[in-house]
Amino acid sequence: MKAQIKLRMVLTAMALVLGVAAAPHDLVAQEIDFSHVGSFESMGTGTVHGGGAPKTLVDDDRGHAVFLTIWDSNTDTKVDWKPIDGGAAQTTVIHGTGVRAFQTNGLFKIEAVGQGSDRVKYDYVLLGLRKE
Repeated sequence: MKAQIKLRMVLTAMALVLGVAAAPHDLVAQEIDFSHVGSFESMGTGTVHGGGAPKTLVDDDRGHAVFLTIWDSNTDTKVDWKPIDGGAAQTTVIHGTGVRAFQTNGLFKIEAVGQGSDRVKYDYVLLGLRKE
């Protein structure tokens, strides 16, 4: 049990460090109950270019928490995701840089809006949620 609490603390600290390091203009997030986090799945960085294919971070039938930091962008970022409550897929547009948190049920894609010279650089942390 103590290891699980330490893991939650480390994951929370990592997400906060990502947000502070990016110096976002705004912070928008869903409420996330960290007692539902079951596992650390991955973290990474990437770049998507306008006119290119979206980058898929989640494509399964399980619940996830995704912390997304847009740290450099010369265009808008389009995020396609499916809510944890099983509702219809949604699209969120992020203008400029920022930090967002999502709870998704099996779908999470990120895409740069615009032409080939437009780009979005991002970091993410992906956590698996326990089934209730």
